[in-house]
Amino acid sequence: MITKDQINNFLKYNSSLLGFGFLMAFFSSFGQTFLLSLYLPPIETFLGLTNTELGSIYAIATIGSALTLPWLGGFFDKKDIRYYSLFVILGLFLSLLILSFSYYVVMVIIGFYGLRLFGQGLMTHTSVSSMARYFSSNRGKAIGAASLGHPAGEALLPILIALLISATGWRGALQISAISCIVLIVPLALILLYRSKSKIKAYNIQAREESKNDQKTINIWHIIKTKNFWIISPVIFMVGFTNTAIFFFQLKLGEVKGWSPEWVAGSISAFAIAGAVGMLGIGSFIDRFTGKRLFPFYMIPYVAGLLILVYFDQPLAYPIALAFAGLASGAGRTIKDSMLAEIYGVKIIGQIRSIFTTVMVISTAIGPVIFGVMLDLNIGFSKIFSTVTITMALFVINGLRRLHAVSEN
Repeated sequence: MITKDQINNFLKYNSSLLGFGFLMAFFSSFGQTFLLSLYLPPIETFLGLTNTELGSIYAIATIGSALTLPWLGGFFDKKDIRYYSLFVILGLFLSLLILSFSYYVVMVIIGFYGLRLFGQGLMTHTSVSSMARYFSSNRGKAIGAASLGHPAGEALLPILIALLISATGWRGALQISAISCIVLIVPLALILLYRSKSKIKAYNIQAREESKNDQKTINIWHIIKTKNFWIISPVIFMVGFTNTAIFFFQLKLGEVKGWSPEWVAGSISAFAIAGAVGMLGIGSFIDRFTGKRLFPFYMIPYVAGLLILVYFDQPLAYPIALAFAGLASGAGRTIKDSMLAEIYGVKIIGQIRSIFTTVMVISTAIGPVIFGVMLDLNIGFSKIFSTVTITMALFVINGLRRLHAVSEN
């Protein structure tokens, strides 16, 4: 049993590196759907786009970023973490600026593409991969602590960005966000990495010694053909698919269920809080039981949340369902990233994570499209959620198959 003193000592002696992971996870929000959705109505109005046109643009940009991610994500394994982090943050900075100066559809596509790639994709990728690389015995706790940046961003940034849009317009809010990349994120990232240099240096020395006898590379198509990929990726796909689709259509869901827009918007905090609990709470269990053993079970709370949406129309049903979904998503994110390090090792964690993150990003592009088509065909939310529930249950059963550590990469 892990004591409170042990946890406090872990946080104290690793605060800088954990802080770096938290920082990158927090500001990945700039490229997440829940934050970008605040810019969609004014962009739609300015360019005279329909809902379908704007949704298609967003999907194209998201899929484009997913296809680029394995290539850029793999450089994490080859480059100094300081230079790699600067590259990612500067990419986010330029993407925010491009979107803020968008007067034509092509610029909107480029802006969305950059934000989805550098924000949602590579900021998160850098956060988690660094935790997986530099922590071994406490990997689960490290990933969980750093990943708290995600629910923190979900809780704080929408309010701040909404106020900025109200005060300065959508272009001004994007430009202020871009400036924050240079004056806030870059200095903090460099300071935190500098304060973690002893841990980073120790890993680099060990990695150089091991690389003399082990030149490990991977082939993406080889990974895709393995049993591990087809056990892990369907679960990752369904979580991203469902989360994004629910948030994309949550106001429509509220309208059907008779919930006010204010109630629907306020309920998101239940997802963020439960996600934080899941991330923190699961870390010690991962370090005790391993991510591979826990992986098949983390979807069970998500299935319970979907069943609540199927059978209950009371206002409390939505925050309770989101709490179950957030708990599963938070715990699952930490379990998944720890499990990938256990199976594939940390020397190629950047390449491996980028492959599975691509699956997730593609799912976030497809989810709103599939839900939209089903709704246009007059298929109700209850039937949609029932279908998703059955699919997730099948993936839980599939996840019970044994995952093998691999060395033939």
